[in-house]
Amino acid sequence: MKTATQCADLPGAFRDRRGVEAQPQRYISRGFTLVELLVVISIMGMIAAMVIGMSALAARKKHDAVVTAMKTRLMLFIDTYHSKMGFYPPDNGANAALTPGTPQYEQSTAMNSLIYELTGATVVNGTSFLAFDGTTISGSILNLAYGRGGVANSVPDEMRVFYQPLPNPKDYVTNYVNGVGLKQLIVPVPLIGTPTNFWHYDCSNPNRHNPATYDLWAESSAGTDKSGNPITATNGNW
Repeated sequence: MKTATQCADLPGAFRDRRGVEAQPQRYISRGFTLVELLVVISIMGMIAAMVIGMSALAARKKHDAVVTAMKTRLMLFIDTYHSKMGFYPPDNGANAALTPGTPQYEQSTAMNSLIYELTGATVVNGTSFLAFDGTTISGSILNLAYGRGGVANSVPDEMRVFYQPLPNPKDYVTNYVNGVGLKQLIVPVPLIGTPTNFWHYDCSNPNRHNPATYDLWAESSAGTDKSGNPITATNGNW
């Protein structure tokens, strides 16, 4: 038999030792609010941006190191050429009359015969030159491409191979002039907007960076700016 006190208890309620009615404990499952989700998403976005930025920076540093290594080698070959020959390898004959920084100057300095001067060429019949890759190139084509009638490092008793070891196929590409394939030294990293990225060389323009010697430089892509425009990095000997 229930007591009066027991009969007075309400369903779902109980009394503590002092007879005070208390509600049973309820467990509430609480999820993320919209604000909290937005905060988490923004933090993840910032972390992702930092990771991408660091990756791009690492890639640029790697590219710059590769370019610098090849530039150092080419400078050694050019300086050795000067030491033995008494002059620097001839550049494009049009360089001297152009204004540095203009598209015409950029195109002219990129069209150079460095690979032939540094590897040497044998004169054939007085008008053609036998290059390092076994091809024979006429003086007229050399003049059309580089504004020079031939290869200075070509006299048999003076010819020297300064590019040691000889260029690897990955160091150059075939550039066709009037259907004749000429070899051009290429930069080992790409440049956005150009099908082929050539090394630039100038030893005759009066306004070059190194008026007493020569300018040698490479241009390569270095990502984009805040507006999405491509950034060009220049790695030169000045």
